[in-house]
Amino acid sequence: MVELKQAKVFQGLPESEIRSIEKQMKTVKHPPGHEIVVRGDGGVGFMIITDGTVSVKTVQGHTRKLGPGDSFGEMALLDQEGRSATITADTDVTMATIPEWNFKPFLKEHPEVAYRLLQTLSRRVRQAEGDL
Repeated sequence: MVELKQAKVFQGLPESEIRSIEKQMKTVKHPPGHEIVVRGDGGVGFMIITDGTVSVKTVQGHTRKLGPGDSFGEMALLDQEGRSATITADTDVTMATIPEWNFKPFLKEHPEVAYRLLQTLSRRVRQAEGDL
């Protein structure tokens, strides 16, 4: 199990800021085989995997794995569009989540996290372009 301070999006942040972030998050668990996110559905939150693995299946049919320290869900919350992929639990999965209604205030309060999310999105766009 990974602690939030080890999550890629939070690495290097001051301990006090991570504690503040933890207070805004809640823990959610999903069993193997559960569809956590379905492509096209509205965004319900930003998620950070703290334990377990998931499969991400894109509209192009590509599949990749995410595990402890990885995050997802930010794109649908930022652009108010449907989810861009279906994400299924491969194992028992534990996640820390920030609900949709608290996501934008959260980013305003933690601009370093917003910057790191932009880096993550940029990396994903580059990967997707390489897959075309």
